[in-house]
This record gives sequence, structure tokens and C-alpha cells, in this order.
Amino acid sequence: MASSGKRRQTADPLERALLTAVQLAVDEVRFGAAPETPATRARGRTRSEPPLLVAYSGGRDSTALLSIVRQLREARASGFSRPHAVHVHHGLQREADSWVQHCERLCAQMDVPLTVRRVRVERRGTGVEAAAREARYRVLEEVARELGAQIVLTAHHLDDRLETFLLQWIRGAGPEGLSGMARQREFDGAGAGIALLRPLLEVPRERIEEYVARKELAFVDDPSNSDQRLERNAVRLRVVPELARLRTGFRTAAARSIELLAEAAEVLRSVAREDLQVCARDAPASMLRIDRLAALPQARRVLVVREWLAQAGLPSPPRARLREALQQALHAGADARLLVRLGDRELRRHRGLLCLNAPRPNAPAQQSVQWHGEEQLAVPGWGGTLVFTPTDGEGFDSGWLGAEPLQLRSRTGGERFKPHPTRPSKRLKQIFQEARIPEYRRPSLPLLWRDGRLIYVAGVGPDVRLLVNEGERVRIDWVGAAPLSL
Repeated sequence: MASSGKRRQTADPLERALLTAVQLAVDEVRFGAAPETPATRARGRTRSEPPLLVAYSGGRDSTALLSIVRQLREARASGFSRPHAVHVHHGLQREADSWVQHCERLCAQMDVPLTVRRVRVERRGTGVEAAAREARYRVLEEVARELGAQIVLTAHHLDDRLETFLLQWIRGAGPEGLSGMARQREFDGAGAGIALLRPLLEVPRERIEEYVARKELAFVDDPSNSDQRLERNAVRLRVVPELARLRTGFRTAAARSIELLAEAAEVLRSVAREDLQVCARDAPASMLRIDRLAALPQARRVLVVREWLAQAGLPSPPRARLREALQQALHAGADARLLVRLGDRELRRHRGLLCLNAPRPNAPAQQSVQWHGEEQLAVPGWGGTLVFTPTDGEGFDSGWLGAEPLQLRSRTGGERFKPHPTRPSKRLKQIFQEARIPEYRRPSLPLLWRDGRLIYVAGVGPDVRLLVNEGERVRIDWVGAAPLSL
């Protein structure tokens, strides 16, 4: 009897600490930095609360988190009235189906709704772990949007954060990577407005293990967690215990360093955003002024470009590659070409601007179309549309234009054209230069021919020698996927 009484006394502080950590983390998202008051609590209960999503793998950590959330619901804590678990079936382990059954049983016992989603993990260059993580977060975002949830909880704890720090360190990451596992962040893109929250990030693994043992909670154990061929497992099972033996209390000290790195990373991001606004001012969308970029110290140039790429949803290239690209952009001759491929975009330079473009599709050599009076003719091979608009001014004769097939061709060189009534015809290369159309965009612009004559150039306009002032007339315009000139 004495031992059981002592057990209850020692269990209470741990349970209270975990409940408080989760409650405060959720309150901070719901009410901002200010703590919840009786007034805000009352307001929260007068309206229907959105679901609170819990990422639930069935493992020890997520089982502890789900139990804590269930307890807060039973205690009628504000924000916890509608917990909802989400299990992602990756299909990477033979036991995956039995894990789903386990999660279904435990959620039924806790009276917590459960959504199970199966995903196919695409094994790309990032590795299986990274691909599985990407698929998992994608599912969490999708379910949150479907259910109208504003907060998604994951069970990452202090040891997870330390392991991530060590992994990023041996990979050569900077301040942002070293502080990578944030307590709170928003999903990107369509998931904007949905907070990903890690309320146990300051709790050591051993405290969670103690809570699960005291509550006698059933959980599944992924056998891959003991596979030391995986970097994270090797760090957890070999490196962290050795560090703990070398220095008592290293977890607390390392956590403090991570927080300091996170603060430094936020300061650097703030400086980068301010510099980016300066470099992007007076420049077209998705472009930076190279002269303003050159005026910054080298380290801040790199920060600006990284922030620029991040806001465009692109991963930053390796540090050496990015520095080399900046060196070319800032110091190469005026006629030098710059091309750095970043995911599905291209980093280019043109007329004093650093440009971030979607590559244009490879245009076919020739394509015939027949105009029958349509307002538009889509030409996907060139990534755009020909638009025909009736006009009272100069234009192509409608009957003449539709009497013969029109050919869309790529530029071959040597073409001459007359876009201005008071100027002589010129080579198309010179006309493109005068129109300030970047060289790298010219090959993907269609030239429109009729009966062996060049009548229209996308991005430039018509040959004025073929325009008329009488009868039914139309104007041709080219609408591409991006601006053609700067």
C-alpha cells in the first residue's frame, strides 16, 4: 500500500507537467503569446471549436501525446473538445497493417476519431526517410484542410531535436538547419493558416517513456528503429549515449545552444527579408536588381538569394554552387550567359537583373493551324495562345488570314521583319534586342507564317507591310505563360 501511494505522488508532477506543456502550446497558437484568461476561455467555448489533429503512428511518443490530449478533453480544457487522430500507412514494413489495427483499437478505447491514409513512398535521391516524412506531412495537411483543423500536433521531443541537430551538423548545415526542428510552424502553400505544433519539444524521451509506463499504455515498436544503418538510429543509439557519458547534463546545454541558434537564424532571416525588399524594388516580379545585390556584403548576398528562393518555394542549391552563381551574375562580362537549374526553375541574368524563370517548353520545328474566326488558338507546344481581336484600326484582313493555313515555326536565323511603319526592316535578332526580349526566351517564341511570308512574331507584333485599314480586320496578340520583355 505504501509503495502504491508513493507511486501516485511521484506520478502527479510528471502528468501535470506534460498536460501543462501541451495545454500552453495549444493556447499560444489559439490566443497568441498572451496566456489564456477566464474571458478568452469563455469565448472559446461559446463557439464550435475546430478539430485538433494528432499525428498518431502508434509508437510510444505519439501514444503518449494522444493520451495527454484525451486527458485534456476529459478535463474540458479549451481547445481540446474535438481531438482527431491521423495515422499514415507508409507500407514500408510488413507489420504496417497490424499497426493500423492497433491504432484503431486504442482510438476506440479512448473514444477519439481516427483517419487512416495509405501513401506510396517514392524513393528518390533524398532517401526513404525523407520521402516518408514528406508524404506524412502532406497527408496531415490534407486531412487538416478536409476537417477544418487549425492545429496539427506531433510528438517530437527534446531527444528528437538533439538528434536532428547532430545530423544537420555532420551534414554541414548553417544556423537555420541546425535549429531546424521548430516548436511551431505553418504548413506551406495551400496549408497556410494551419499550424504544425510540437508541444513536447522540451521534454526528454525518458520522461515520455516514464509517463507511458505509469499509464500502462500499449504501443507498437517499429523494428527499423534499431537499424543502425540509418543515420538517425546510429546517432540515437551510439552517439547520444556517448555524449551523455562524456558530459552530465549535455542535453540541457545542447538545447540551450539550439535555442540560441534558432534566435540567430531568425535575425538572419529578418535581415535577408529587408535586403530582399531593397533588391526587388523597381524590378519585375521574380527578379532582383544585380547592382543592389552587389552593394551588399558577400554573406548577405547569399542570404538574400536563399530567402528569394525560399519565398518562391524552391530549395537552395549547395553553398559552393550558389556562391559560384552569384560570382558569375555579379562579375562576368555583360554578354556572358548564366544558367543555374533549381528544381523546375532556372536562374538567369539579363540586363542587370537576376531572373527566376520557369523553363519554356521545347518548341516544335513547325505546326500548321487553320484560323476559322476563333477568338483564341492555343499552341501548347510554345506554351501560349494566339489571340485574335476585331479592330477598327490597322489589322490583318480577316478573309485573307483565314483563307490559308498558318504555320508556327521556330526561328532559324536570318529572318527579316518590319514591325515599325517608319523604320526599315531589320534582322529579327536586332528586333529582339530592341524589344529587350532575353536571349534565352527567343527560341521558344513562335513565328507566324502565311504562304511563305513572316506575318507575326510573338512578343514583337505584326509585320506592318501586311496590315490593312479597310474591311473586317483583326489584331493578333501572343499571350505566353510569363512576361517576354524586361
